[in-house]
Amino acid sequence: MSGIARIQKNREDSRRPQQELTPSKEIWLKDGDQIFCTSVATGDENDTLLDDLYLYIFRVNNRWMNLIKDESVDDTNVPDDSRPAHKFAFWAYIHNIIHVQKRADDWEEIEGPSGKKMYRENINDFRILTLGFGRNDYVWSQLVEIYQDWGDLNKGVMRVKRTGTGAYDTSYSISPTPKHDEIPKEKIKEVKNLPEIKKYFLDRYSTPPEKQDVDSSKQDDTSLF
Repeated sequence: MSGIARIQKNREDSRRPQQELTPSKEIWLKDGDQIFCTSVATGDENDTLLDDLYLYIFRVNNRWMNLIKDESVDDTNVPDDSRPAHKFAFWAYIHNIIHVQKRADDWEEIEGPSGKKMYRENINDFRILTLGFGRNDYVWSQLVEIYQDWGDLNKGVMRVKRTGTGAYDTSYSISPTPKHDEIPKEKIKEVKNLPEIKKYFLDRYSTPPEKQDVDSSKQDDTSLF
């Protein structure tokens, strides 16, 4: 195809709306952040609201790209030096996040330990927590320990905390809390509509890098670790 026909086709293609990505439901922590959440996943056998996955994370120009490793996904354009990170993810009802820095006007200032100023962001909705297993599975083991103590992951409020900013100094902790916050009754009915973890990641991160939308990743450098 050449001439007017080629140019006309290119113009029409450029005006077509880009494929819509599954809206992001993940939540990312920065240094010092603490999430207080109630897991929706139980951790029991056949629980599809918790799963593990392999995810390529790599830079294309000035953007970070995510691509799930799966036999149904074309990964031929992933850089040769990129290795998929093994992660686990689960759905949880996020009550709030406590931040050490104020980055939004609607975050409520509260007094933290030793009188330190902290800032509470109220979420009150379902989100996906995605974490690496950690060296020697130390992060995953904390979740397993809660499951063993409670019998199910959804029996109480957990705290997930991040410390550090880079690849070598960042650590995560998952711990049970004495809090008794519950998922509101009007929200519980939404649980049945939450997509399976694997389906969510396949829907959102199976687009080849060259076709990904500008908003395909909300991550910044610090959210990768």
